[in-house]
Amino acid sequence: MSVPVRESSVPRGNVNIAVALFTLVLIAALWSAVILGHQVERDAVIAAATRQNANLAVAYEEHVVRSLKGLDGVLRFTRHEYQRLERRTNIARYVEEGAIDGSLFDILSVVDELGNIVVSSKPIAPTSYADRAFFRMQQQSSEDKLYISRPVLGRVSDTWQVPLSRKIIKPDGSFGGVIVLSVDPGYFVRFYQKVDVGAQGLLVLAGLDGIDRARRVGTAVSFGNDMSGSSLLQEQKKNAAGEFFGESDVDGVARLISYRTLPDFPLVVAVGSAEQEVLAQFRYSRNRDYWLAILASTVILAFAAMLLVTLSRQRRASVALATSEARFRAAFEQAAIGIVHTSLDRRYLQVNQKFCDMLGYAREELLGKPANDLTYPEDRETESTYRQQLLSGAADSVAAEKRYMRKDGSVIWVNRTVSLVRDPRGQPLYFLRVVEDITERKRLEAELRELAITDMLTGLPNRRAFMNRLEEEHARMQRFDTQQAAVLMLDLDHFKRINDSCGHPAGDAVLRQVAARIREEIRRVDMCGRIGGEEFAILLAGANAETAREFAERLSWKIADTTVSYEGRDLAVTVSIGIAVMQADDENADRALLRADAALYRAKEAGRDRVEVIA
Repeated sequence: MSVPVRESSVPRGNVNIAVALFTLVLIAALWSAVILGHQVERDAVIAAATRQNANLAVAYEEHVVRSLKGLDGVLRFTRHEYQRLERRTNIARYVEEGAIDGSLFDILSVVDELGNIVVSSKPIAPTSYADRAFFRMQQQSSEDKLYISRPVLGRVSDTWQVPLSRKIIKPDGSFGGVIVLSVDPGYFVRFYQKVDVGAQGLLVLAGLDGIDRARRVGTAVSFGNDMSGSSLLQEQKKNAAGEFFGESDVDGVARLISYRTLPDFPLVVAVGSAEQEVLAQFRYSRNRDYWLAILASTVILAFAAMLLVTLSRQRRASVALATSEARFRAAFEQAAIGIVHTSLDRRYLQVNQKFCDMLGYAREELLGKPANDLTYPEDRETESTYRQQLLSGAADSVAAEKRYMRKDGSVIWVNRTVSLVRDPRGQPLYFLRVVEDITERKRLEAELRELAITDMLTGLPNRRAFMNRLEEEHARMQRFDTQQAAVLMLDLDHFKRINDSCGHPAGDAVLRQVAARIREEIRRVDMCGRIGGEEFAILLAGANAETAREFAERLSWKIADTTVSYEGRDLAVTVSIGIAVMQADDENADRALLRADAALYRAKEAGRDRVEVIA
């Protein structure tokens, strides 16, 4: 704002200095606001990407640990059978019958103490593994532990594989050979192919020995890269888990990396987002705002020049300044995130269009409205706590995730950063809120959690989810000491014949149909899960043996009465069912499941298509 004065009362030099100083201050304020806004926006974008990577790293770690434990279970089971049957062990039969999930690996072999393959899941020529690193390691080690080798070119498969092995210990304690299975390196990153981390996004499973086991950049999978000097392993030596920004030694791409060291294995998982991709939208907005700021600065300079030429053009110069302010406001309105000013009593003073779009309100509907009215009820108490922290000076700014209620009644998740703006004397003026919509990320995180506990073929809970529910039910029974529940083990009779005669797609169709029948029969308080190839388990809460038998016979009849049409053929299947009653005094939930499994075995031995009960 300029103050009109008589030309004779103020020296021209002072007027020029005042105009010049005013112009410099205005431009400095403009650029300070633009640069500060960009810094806040950039920090928010990087923080959001870091949080997303950290969440994905947790999910990826759980997936890898679950996969390794499953593979280790195959090794332990095969070793047990070999120690019992020696060279009569038929691994191929175990795979065919579903005792071992053959989809987890390429080949599973038993190697004697001389390094020669003696038993394998596939027909192979005589082959020696005596010079392989895993054989030498297990031969020299005094410990019985899982060894995860570097990727090697398989002598049998002639493809790159990651060998996993456990040693065989003879009854006298001496070395008796090795159980080894080979896994496609891509297996460790294939589960997350639906996760979009960008064309240069990174998923990597690396050994602490400096060699990665699997690496995915975008959709390209590689393995066996030397990472011994990488920033990832340097950071891992400092902390078992964390985040950092670094340039890849493999492809030279700068990324935001979140990593976690596996608790029971010498491995580290990492999820990375390319800096170029994370900041692409921010840089576009920043460049646009810079051009707007340059334009605004040019207008201000032009205004000052006109003011120095003649004070008579004051009106025209005021219009130019108003135009400049409008452009500055446009930069505020075009921000990629919501920006909000609220009063000290938490009423909306100023909101940009992005924030209005997030909540579905017109600007006029928000101005003056209490901010608490749009905060999700469960988050209101936390908001009050943050407000007190800012007013008391305990914090300069507070960042957290919260929920808003939109005008249409839906709920959105946001990441919001709140700071308190004060006057030069330190007195509070208003709250500044920077709000980023993270609803889609929250949805993706929920989908990842659901994928971790769901069988992808049938849509039923997987073994992990079922066992968790079974343990919860057992704990509840122990608390009340008066409850009981029934556990059913169900197996499809002669399922292998369907796969052999009609193909695995037909078998998959049958599994889905059986799962649908079970889902129709159980109550909301019950639970069914797929725990093996053609094995299902059912928990009937509050059921006794008689109730469970009636349910099982009804279910068996309905499944037998159901046919699955596949490529012009009607496929029918029967089931064998074993029942056990879980009691509060059971040592753990596994006991009831083992009894149900024993009852299932009895049903199959008795001719299949029947129900057996073990109390």
